[in-house]
Amino acid sequence: MSAPPIKLSVRNVTKTFRVRKGSDTSLLNVLRNVNFDVRQGEIVSLIGESGCGKTTLLRIVQGLIRLDSGDLLIDGAAVKRSGRDRGFVFQQASLLPWRTARQNVEFGLELQGMPKQARADRAMQLLELVSLAHAADQFPHQMSGGMQQRIGLARALAIDPAILLMDEPFSALDAQTREVLQTELMRIHAQTAKTTLFVTHDLDEAIFLSDRVVVLAARPGRVKKIIDIPFAHPRPELTALRGDPAFQAIRAEIWSLISTPPVAVAA
Repeated sequence: MSAPPIKLSVRNVTKTFRVRKGSDTSLLNVLRNVNFDVRQGEIVSLIGESGCGKTTLLRIVQGLIRLDSGDLLIDGAAVKRSGRDRGFVFQQASLLPWRTARQNVEFGLELQGMPKQARADRAMQLLELVSLAHAADQFPHQMSGGMQQRIGLARALAIDPAILLMDEPFSALDAQTREVLQTELMRIHAQTAKTTLFVTHDLDEAIFLSDRVVVLAARPGRVKKIIDIPFAHPRPELTALRGDPAFQAIRAEIWSLISTPPVAVAA
């Protein structure tokens, strides 16, 4: 069987920020010549130590930050700005506090001009998908952090993006809730088959969720290695998968790549 087509291509992406300290200005090279592909329906995780440019790269793909050089291709076509073909899930759900769960999910559809009943129907479908139909009329302050993150995911899915971008969406949650939502994300992905680029600092999470893991070297961020994850879908729960020798070997490899001291890169 042939491999799925490439959905997202990151080609030689480089980003440098100007940093001011008082009257002095210096250059901070965050990403340099980053290259990888994400195929249709894959979950690909970006992992690396803090400061390696994971979130910057995700925001470049979303169009929130402009790259200095390189190319981003979706379905082979160059993209230069944000668009409805990409949905973003932030570290914090950032729900509108004066809107109910259903109204928060409807927000993007409202901006698109979708008729009221159609967007209400769509929102309820997505609330059912994330197992929160019963909370449709609750406000954010009435929800747990895990519930808010599910609403954030439903909101991102509402516009039916071609690519889902997730920036450490479970990092602020307790360990038990995080594992529950990881399993929920796998269930939702099985139903939607959304191409997903996922940023995480959690090795177990990256291995459990991903088809491939892109390990980034320390600043400037560069692809150190791309690791294929061999476990078929559907996967056992993370607590069971951790006992697999293959899981342990992959985890040890990623850890060794992340913990290896960086090699100096010429400016």
